[in-house]
Amino acid sequence: MPLIQVFARPPVAGKVKTRLIPDLGADKATAVYRYCLRQTLNLLKSSKLDFEIWLSEAGTDPIFTQHSYQLQQGADLGARMYHALYHRLSSHPHDSVILIGTDCLDLNHNHFTASIDALKTYDLVLLPCFDGGFAMIGCRKIEPSIFAGVEWGSRQVLQQTLRNAKALDYKTRILETVRDIDTLSDLNHYPALRKLVDNI
Repeated sequence: MPLIQVFARPPVAGKVKTRLIPDLGADKATAVYRYCLRQTLNLLKSSKLDFEIWLSEAGTDPIFTQHSYQLQQGADLGARMYHALYHRLSSHPHDSVILIGTDCLDLNHNHFTASIDALKTYDLVLLPCFDGGFAMIGCRKIEPSIFAGVEWGSRQVLQQTLRNAKALDYKTRILETVRDIDTLSDLNHYPALRKLVDNI
């Protein structure tokens, strides 16, 4: 079974969900991040899949006390994802690996199942987001140029990654489109989370 890698940040006010800070303030934006992080970890625990956490920097928050973690390495998001994916595939060359973030409350067990099934025949699997990025990437092989020239944070992330995959002759599977939480408009799609934030 593929290993799931989770890219996360320590939930430090002012350093997470920064696009929400102008509308909510740093404390509420951090609460959004912490909620999403907990939901993601609970989903993984209930999935019974093996997973590992990759943090952007060392963190001592209690949410990580039950889990060991590794530190992301690289100058930008693409370099950091490549390093994590390569780290796994180079030591387990017959396996596949799936990498996710912590911003997508739409992520569910069916997405893991679909990705695992697809990786039996495809080289690359992507779960697109409405904002032009992706919430999940799964692969059986990985090369640095898969993320070359990708404008991280733009609406072109998915299309630029697909362009690179085509140039590498990767057989690619695209799953359904989901929403991640970056803006107030995104947040408003999740009433329970919105209520939690409004009560802080």
